Amino acid sequence: MTKSTSPAADAGLPAIDRRSLVCGLGTAAIAGVPVTAGAAPMSDDPVFQAMAALEQLKIHAEKRDAAHSIAEDAIFDARIGNVVTFDGEEMRTHEQIDDHFTPAFEDEEQFNRFVERLRPRHLSATERAERDLARHAAHDELVRKEAEIAEVEQRIGFREIEEQKDSAEMAAWDAEYDVMEAKPATTAGAVALLRFVTELMEGLNPDDDEHEHYVEAIRNAADFFERSASA
Repeated sequence: MTKSTSPAADAGLPAIDRRSLVCGLGTAAIAGVPVTAGAAPMSDDPVFQAMAALEQLKIHAEKRDAAHSIAEDAIFDARIGNVVTFDGEEMRTHEQIDDHFTPAFEDEEQFNRFVERLRPRHLSATERAERDLARHAAHDELVRKEAEIAEVEQRIGFREIEEQKDSAEMAAWDAEYDVMEAKPATTAGAVALLRFVTELMEGLNPDDDEHEHYVEAIRNAADFFERSASA
């Protein structure tokens, strides 16, 4: 994945003041860990600044996701009637209509079953013409229903909502990279970074026993730094 140069801008957010955001947002994971003498304040630690920006982008992404879910429900309701029925078979795409009238056979057995079904009589030229008209009518009906769905999508701005959701998610993913690439300026920042990476790795492979060894190693390092800072 290629990182964008400005996650906030990509998500449609104003510029983020990371220093002002960090108070109360980025320090939860390392509450109680004292800052060593001479270390930079937590608000100046790049790790906490990146974590604060990530928190805001996640909130924004959640809002966009909620809006997308509402729009998606409306589209789903509109698509319920997007079906034509012929010979007792429901068809939702033009390909299904064509396949119904000109079936493609996967194997000889399927072909034999089809022939057996038609064996009692042969279609006359008039009947074949009628079925051809029915085929075109099915296509026309499906086109009309597709146009209704397209009108609903345009009315609610579904494509724009979907693009905003994708952009917000991408910005949050980029911000996660920003956290992982941040260079800690405090012991607390180092601990928070290790905890952050641990949570990410646990989410990626929650049931992988071998993977858990790597997670445990990072967690042990975080515990050590935390104890050292408290000593």
